[in-house]
Amino acid sequence: MNAPIGKRISRTRTRGFSLVELMVGMTLGLIAAAAAGAALLAAHAAYLATTDRVLIEERGQRALTIVATLLRQAGWPGEPASGSANTALPAVSGADNCGQAAVAAVPACAKAAVGQSDALLVRFSGSGRPAAPAQPDDTMTDCSGYPVAARLAGAEATAGYVAENLLYVAAGADGVPQLLCRYPTRRNGLIDGGGWTSGALVRGVESLQLRYGLDLDQDGRPERFETASALPALGEAAWQRVVAVQIAIAVRGDRPGSATPVQGGGMGTAWPAGTAAGDLPPAAAAKASTAHRVFAATIRLRNAPRCQETLC
Repeated sequence: MNAPIGKRISRTRTRGFSLVELMVGMTLGLIAAAAAGAALLAAHAAYLATTDRVLIEERGQRALTIVATLLRQAGWPGEPASGSANTALPAVSGADNCGQAAVAAVPACAKAAVGQSDALLVRFSGSGRPAAPAQPDDTMTDCSGYPVAARLAGAEATAGYVAENLLYVAAGADGVPQLLCRYPTRRNGLIDGGGWTSGALVRGVESLQLRYGLDLDQDGRPERFETASALPALGEAAWQRVVAVQIAIAVRGDRPGSATPVQGGGMGTAWPAGTAAGDLPPAAAAKASTAHRVFAATIRLRNAPRCQETLC
């Protein structure tokens, strides 16, 4: 006889996993977890490598822009009446492998530089207000980002260029090389010729190499590019014949182990000899595993050197 509906006894039993099934499931779970962890680590490493390359790109482009902007301003006379006084010193000059660089007729060097880096000295005046030439109108700046006027503050006339910017490479307090600039100090926002200030511009710049294009036949075009060390043998007026400058800047990232082939070439051995990029030294062994990139350009000077207006 069938039991009453409310009193039926359930014969269904819950069946658990066997030991073998449990071990297989745990093994598969561990494999999946390991694969997920490996994928996460690989994605994280790829993210760090990508950010390091973005950092290198940003550093290199900024350094190249700073140097190129200064070179394009080189030789700007400021006040038209002061142009004849500006020719006493070259608008562009440099020194090879220049450490502890100092402002002089051409850069003075106290020792060898980090990464055998060159120093670049650029002279120019700025643009002032029509009624007050010593007051900058904010159309021209130096490497510090501050505006440059057409005349020194408090000067009756501009005896030479208003600004001198000296670019060089040195190690920071943490040992990381960086691009620095020495520029005129300001009083009440105006350049008065009273001293110099040095500031860091771009971190991670391992080496700055320069070659100077010389116009030897007065046609306005460079016939050959020489290092700064080769120019004294060409005579006192050699710096006045410079009409273009080759720039090569080696920049590194911050992440060790990120080195892989990067578009743009490696250090100096990957570039033709006789060029600024070819003058770059090999990467230091201690940082060989860190991503590097070389940024190179040739900049024509906009303002005619003295030798194109008078015989040298």
